[in-house]
Amino acid sequence: MLMCPVCGKVFSDKTAYCDNCGWTFGNDITALADPLCVKADEIRAYDLRVYEARMKYQNHINDNMIAVFARKFSDDELNCAPNALIAEIFNNVSPMLGDFLLKRLNDDKKRTFLSESDPRFLSIQNEINGYFSETAAVLSGMNGNIVNEGLFFRCDDLIFFANGNDGGCLYKMYPDSGAVKRVCYDECFSVYAYGNYIYYCNLADNCRIYRIRRDGTARKALNNDISCFITVRDNYVYYSSRSDRYGLYRMSVDGTGRKRLISDGVRDIYIVGNTVYFRNYSQKDRVFSVNIDGTDLKQLNDDDSSFLNFSDGKLYYCNGSDGNSVYVMDTDGSNKQKLCGDSCYYINVFRDHIFYSNHSDRNRLYRINKDGSGKTVLNNDDTSYINVAGDWIYYKNRKDKNRIYKIRTDGTDWQRME
Repeated sequence: MLMCPVCGKVFSDKTAYCDNCGWTFGNDITALADPLCVKADEIRAYDLRVYEARMKYQNHINDNMIAVFARKFSDDELNCAPNALIAEIFNNVSPMLGDFLLKRLNDDKKRTFLSESDPRFLSIQNEINGYFSETAAVLSGMNGNIVNEGLFFRCDDLIFFANGNDGGCLYKMYPDSGAVKRVCYDECFSVYAYGNYIYYCNLADNCRIYRIRRDGTARKALNNDISCFITVRDNYVYYSSRSDRYGLYRMSVDGTGRKRLISDGVRDIYIVGNTVYFRNYSQKDRVFSVNIDGTDLKQLNDDDSSFLNFSDGKLYYCNGSDGNSVYVMDTDGSNKQKLCGDSCYYINVFRDHIFYSNHSDRNRLYRINKDGSGKTVLNNDDTSYINVAGDWIYYKNRKDKNRIYKIRTDGTDWQRME
């Protein structure tokens, strides 16, 4: 029996090469004269050949996955698809792609290597189809968390969160089982998962932005700013710098290429396509938009706004100019409507609902539909910093020393996280 050292295929008889990946068995170290006399340099050279062959084989698999994505969408749809979304899809299918795939996305989007009848094509396509249907909704739903301290972020089959019941340390949780595991001891907020990394602001280090791999390795500080409101798109980290009057900054995901886009006042950042929406505290908390390169700044309303959210092409916010009622408007500022007259804080728009802390009713957690109907009270706690992930709402309970509680989005299974 012979096993290929590159792709792992097993052969019952001796063979000159692997018909699966092309490895030539004449390169195998067992072909050397006497295994007991093999020199260290020869072993290192053999290991290098295996590594290079594996990378070549893996690159072929990567190309096949990219081909599936290219065939799934039209050219226009493919060009509009953000690299962040593509990266999330491929990292879910095969974590081995990692940083390598992120660097190749722009060049490789439109490569097509397989026919649609190829079994490997169909297999990869099946893996991607189900995942893609939920990815866009998951990413768009995370902004409501970011403006609520970014305590929780769901990505793939994991929830990453700042565990307020353990000094704000970064944890990951498996939703199905509820099992949790500490990722690192940093006191964090503004948690954002992207690719193989988790990005967060580190309170233990003057709110600098850090990143760390999902398994807790490769922890690294990326900037020196007092930072907040992290959003990651297309291999760039966007954030507000409290060190520079809340200026809007952008840097590469490895911390290089830091650049200021807006001079001051930026809070509640949300990015849609090539547009950044935010509220500007230096302009009395009006909602603004700007191109992703910092050009074409526009004011969208005249309200004292807070807890800005985006969902299904609409902007939602608490209007301090009208008793902190919940308002909605189009992304150009038109069609402004009042949805709820309660004194609302910590709003989080997720799927079909708006969740908020009702100051008019002792800060209890409420839920309304996105059209303002169906008002429902969900708890009796003094609720703040509402985060939503999957079917659960997570929040701080000021009745219990700001411990983290959770409750299902329908108001059932209320419990304190341990």
